[in-house]
Amino acid sequence: MRDTYINPLQLNNEKLRVMSVRGRIGRVRLLAWSLVLIGAVFGTVLLVALMSSLSKDLAAAIVPMLLAAKIFSLVFIARRLNDLGFNGWYSLLTLIPYYIGNLVFLALLLIPGNPASNRYGPPPPPNTKAVIVVASLWIPFMAWGIYMTALNG
Repeated sequence: MRDTYINPLQLNNEKLRVMSVRGRIGRVRLLAWSLVLIGAVFGTVLLVALMSSLSKDLAAAIVPMLLAAKIFSLVFIARRLNDLGFNGWYSLLTLIPYYIGNLVFLALLLIPGNPASNRYGPPPPPNTKAVIVVASLWIPFMAWGIYMTALNG
């Protein structure tokens, strides 16, 4: 006889909410959401820099925007940590300077998530094509960064 029971925790009908600390996201979604966040920050800083000739007060708008971006990134990292079975508060480790925070982020990209449900919810939904395309944009972005670093010595 076959067991047809489905654990309700394994059903993932929930819509992903970007700013919710509840739930889990995988590595590819973390990459995609982070790149969108970096693009938004870069675009806003560029716009403020271009418009700062009109008003010096606009430059002060960058600080709250950067703070908001950091909060977004901590939420993304907390959800990725939830996928690994860790408490989201460990996302604060990424605030440690001297490359320690970067190593924590790199570890989150390399360590696969738990495929089963855990105390933070069901596994993340499969990645959409849009998420995969946006995440793959990291490759030229990183190549450009390495090139610019080598160019400037």
